[in-house]
Amino acid sequence: MHIPSLKENLSFANSKLLKDLYEKLDELKDIVKLIDDAIVEDPPISVKDGGLIKRGYNTEIDTYKEASTEGKNWIVALEAKERENTGIKNLKVGYTKVFGYYIEVTKSFLNQVPDRFVRKQTLTNGERFITEELKKMEEKILGAEEKVVNLEYLEFTKIRDEITKNIARLQLTASVVASIDVLASLATVAEDNNYVCPEITTDGMIDIKDGRHPVVEKMIESGSFVQNDIYLDKEESRVAIITGPNMAGKSTFMRQVAIITLMAQIRKLCSCN
Repeated sequence: MHIPSLKENLSFANSKLLKDLYEKLDELKDIVKLIDDAIVEDPPISVKDGGLIKRGYNTEIDTYKEASTEGKNWIVALEAKERENTGIKNLKVGYTKVFGYYIEVTKSFLNQVPDRFVRKQTLTNGERFITEELKKMEEKILGAEEKVVNLEYLEFTKIRDEITKNIARLQLTASVVASIDVLASLATVAEDNNYVCPEITTDGMIDIKDGRHPVVEKMIESGSFVQNDIYLDKEESRVAIITGPNMAGKSTFMRQVAIITLMAQIRKLCSCN
């Protein structure tokens, strides 16, 4: 999370605006800790399929997870044991959501299948079986997995509700970060384009020296834009008459003055003085 480092950087600012943002910026350490302690780093898309909660966060969830893991390890051991007992080298233990756990044997080894194997499903190339031992373990594993999924979703809703209680804090932090992002973007543009900080007055005067159209100058060859001055006030220079042939830049000049004035007002609203 980058908010702590962002707040640390703001602590060195001298401007009133940035100091205000520093004071408002909530690092949300308690919420961050809650999420970091509880939720896995790469959670599944669905919150109802399990795999959300970290080990060590909830003892009951951990217990069922361990039971499920132990059961799956038992399944692996069962496969090796049955291969040895039956002599069926390609025997395998698998699982599907529809049929559950099964022992699969190809047709070439069906004559070696012991009587304790109960046929469960017929395939093109073989048969699938179940044993009493495997059935009991299946109930244990699937029961534990179902419990884990339900408990994890319940725990997730508790975490979600706790975060919801702090929605105002989250919104305030988001707003502060957005404001900082805007200010940083404007500062970057000003630095990259060598813009000058305007002086805002209330005497109704516009005095622009070496004005540039911020869009047009980016669309033409570097250094080819002709800078322009303009002076307007409420007395003798209320109106300026611009003449020239088509494509001489009259519209660009007028829009340039408007855009510069607008940018100056943005600068005033974002004043860091």
